[in-house]
Amino acid sequence: MSKWVNKEKFEDFKKQREQEESQSKNDVDYARLYPNPKMGSQGKPKEYHLRLLTDPNGDFYKKCMYHMFKSGDNWVFIMCPKTHDMDEYCPWCHATQILYKGSSSDKKKAYSYKRKEKYVGNVFVVKDPRDADENDPDKMLKGKTFLYGFPQTVETLIRKEITDVENGWGYAIFDPEDGYNLIVSIGAKKPDKDGKVWPDYSLTTFAKKPSAIADTEEKIEEIMSTCQDITEYINNSMLSPEVHEKLLKSEMLWDDVCDVFVKKMKTMDEEVDRTALDNELTNTNSDEQSADKTSESVSENKSSNADEAKDNVDDDLGSVDDISDEELLAELDNF
Repeated sequence: MSKWVNKEKFEDFKKQREQEESQSKNDVDYARLYPNPKMGSQGKPKEYHLRLLTDPNGDFYKKCMYHMFKSGDNWVFIMCPKTHDMDEYCPWCHATQILYKGSSSDKKKAYSYKRKEKYVGNVFVVKDPRDADENDPDKMLKGKTFLYGFPQTVETLIRKEITDVENGWGYAIFDPEDGYNLIVSIGAKKPDKDGKVWPDYSLTTFAKKPSAIADTEEKIEEIMSTCQDITEYINNSMLSPEVHEKLLKSEMLWDDVCDVFVKKMKTMDEEVDRTALDNELTNTNSDEQSADKTSESVSENKSSNADEAKDNVDDDLGSVDDISDEELLAELDNF
């Protein structure tokens, strides 16, 4: 090695970079998300054949709550803290609550900030009509696993298949070896009074015959090893209090929620710090048993995120009606 480069320092630096790369791949930016399926037309729906799969922890799928709105020319996506627990404080639900009590202009803003709901789970793509227009095999979707964020309409059909003891396929819809494909059929409803066309999932169903996602057990295991941790994805999607604060200020909502925000969100971070600090001091005392200890600051790293909410905005301050807005799922492709 060149005399200008310290070999030992280079090896240390190399290990640091490898470690950082490994950690960064856990970030939400590295998640493989299934591009939102496009709807067909009336009488000619588009079909997407998928196999639902469990994640590395054996989880099937999870409900996510999120806020999504347009800020200037850009879309903003926020994973709602209530995804973890409905008792969690969310400043965007809080702001929506306040705006709904205001003028007609405020109510219009509240509609854009309202909490929405979607479900996230792993899928293996058996057939996707978009592959027909793709010439690059590496960019084709067939034969790959993704995290799929599907609307409540689809979840209702899946839930029925799971809970229908007499006619449903039950756990077999998640079986990679002898299971049943989910056939997501998306047509188009008739235009509403405003001329807007909404997707129609009514023909979505499950295959009548079982099939394997691969020819051999080894290939199936290889595919299953590519499934992603749903909880990790949700946690990595959460925003920090600092980012929430910045966005609230940019939307001119900070003054409305700042008092409660500081008490709720800042306190949660401080509690995390105190717990970590107590544990550190306890370990130090047990190891060294010295009298005077210098308390070290513990870094804050509380994540908070948001993905499509329910028809109820429940908050510490009350509740308002909320309407699921499936069209926003399409905008997730831009993130």
